Amino acid sequence: MYSNAKAIRLIQDINDLLSVRFPAGAAGLNTITQGFYVDANNASWPYLLISHNGVVTEGSPVVYIEISNVDAVSKDIFGNQTYAYAPHILQFAYELSGAAGTNPIPAHSDLITAEFEAIKSGVRVQLKEIPNGTQVTPANANAAAVTADLDQLYWPTKLV
Repeated sequence: MYSNAKAIRLIQDINDLLSVRFPAGAAGLNTITQGFYVDANNASWPYLLISHNGVVTEGSPVVYIEISNVDAVSKDIFGNQTYAYAPHILQFAYELSGAAGTNPIPAHSDLITAEFEAIKSGVRVQLKEIPNGTQVTPANANAAAVTADLDQLYWPTKLV
């Protein structure tokens, strides 16, 4: 049992902000596509795929942002996976470039712009760098290893 209503609202807010930051026709990232990723527990989570002119092939500048609830580590009375209503996890992913695979394909200015607007949503952020030669898709982003895992240092209900 889960509700993705808050995740949808958060992704819509980020979409609205990034639509202003990445207008159609801009030189860098300029197209935002919304969708839903269905995970292994059959839960559906909203995502944004930000690209240049809608091109999302391997080697293209693409940023993936997904928001999902935190696994509540329990089952409901029917044996279905349950998720906490809050907090949420925001996955932020992009493809790396070059033989060494250490530089992001999207421009640094586009990445910091997308990160700046996404992080303000007040959720736990997980950065995922997708290896060179791998297309940025919801499945590949969810399968990628977490490079950085950032959570708020001070929540009113938890001690640090």
